[in-house]
Amino acid sequence: MPYFKWIGVDRIGITKKGKHAAHSPQELSELLFKRNIALLRCKPIYTAPILWPIDAKIKGNLFAQKAKLLRAGVLLPTALEIVAQQSCNPFLYDALYEVNRDIQHGIPFGKALEKHRILCDRTVTIMLTAGHESGNIINAVENAALYFHKQYTFNKNMRSVLALPLLTLLFFIGVSAFLFIFIIPRFADMFASLHQELPSLTRSMIMVSNFVRSSSMLCLLFGIAICSFILYRYFATSGKKKWSTIIDHVPGIGLAIWQHHMRQALQALALLVSSGVPLVKGLAIVGQSIDHYAVHDQLSLLHDDVASGQLLSSAMASSDVFLPEVVALIHVGEESGTLGQSLECAALIYNDALEERLKRFIFFLQPTVIILLGLLVTTLIFAVYLPIMQLSHVL
Repeated sequence: MPYFKWIGVDRIGITKKGKHAAHSPQELSELLFKRNIALLRCKPIYTAPILWPIDAKIKGNLFAQKAKLLRAGVLLPTALEIVAQQSCNPFLYDALYEVNRDIQHGIPFGKALEKHRILCDRTVTIMLTAGHESGNIINAVENAALYFHKQYTFNKNMRSVLALPLLTLLFFIGVSAFLFIFIIPRFADMFASLHQELPSLTRSMIMVSNFVRSSSMLCLLFGIAICSFILYRYFATSGKKKWSTIIDHVPGIGLAIWQHHMRQALQALALLVSSGVPLVKGLAIVGQSIDHYAVHDQLSLLHDDVASGQLLSSAMASSDVFLPEVVALIHVGEESGTLGQSLECAALIYNDALEERLKRFIFFLQPTVIILLGLLVTTLIFAVYLPIMQLSHVL
């Protein structure tokens, strides 16, 4: 999809500038004319995919706009075209027009979206397919928007919670590097001119400073980067199950990750059930879309139990991994016919438990980093002043 930098003029003669995606300069001129801007000149410019990320917020807003247009009586192909024209993202623009073209050729909305993973995942695709087959496509699109908005809200909350400890850790690393690179060498030169035997603590600090400032430190960092990349590639491909097993056995972290994936699974299952997808099929879809092996195996067991005729609440109660309040909620939902709402409430329980666990973790992490920074500064002060104190005693 070409991306153009353009210059135009509006009705009262004011020059306008901007950037927009379009298939051709002629299409760009038509798009700008609808905004009462006459195109004067334009030129295509290169744009990289990394500069135009399509995150959960953009996806949520995209499906929310489509839902509003559909509620207003606009046909789906026209709604896709309107949303595409309002977007300046060239990759989103291109994907929406391709989906529009496929729909006009008779391909269902969900099937057309399967070709563009940047727009939605498999859960949303099945949700939209079920909505299309049941004639309730508007509710399905609204559920997709809700699904992405909740993803964005959760990710935003996690970033805000982890931001302060991360900044504190980076500050600790920066202060440490500054002390060892600039401060310690100055005192080392001063102590060397005294021709006096230095305390072991001072010698250790000087040795660490010399190592940090040497080429060996660069080689070490390069080696760590290479090893980290190799391990990342291994654990991201063939070693993914081993990595999941290792993380699951880390105290605190393993349980937090399990709660995160279980929250995602229950939320996706709630939206699928609310969109008209049968429970057995929904469990199979969510189980295939979850990357966490423990949660995947648990959902597979639930799928087999429910497929054999058990109630979902009974299958959960027999597994001994679900919270009692979650099992009770699911049982009430099955009895009252509001299973989708009960699954959503169960996802909120795991979400609250995860946030509480992260808050406790950060409560201990941030003071720990500050204490370590204080200990480092105190150690450096002792390392600097011990030789000076020895020299004063000699004199």
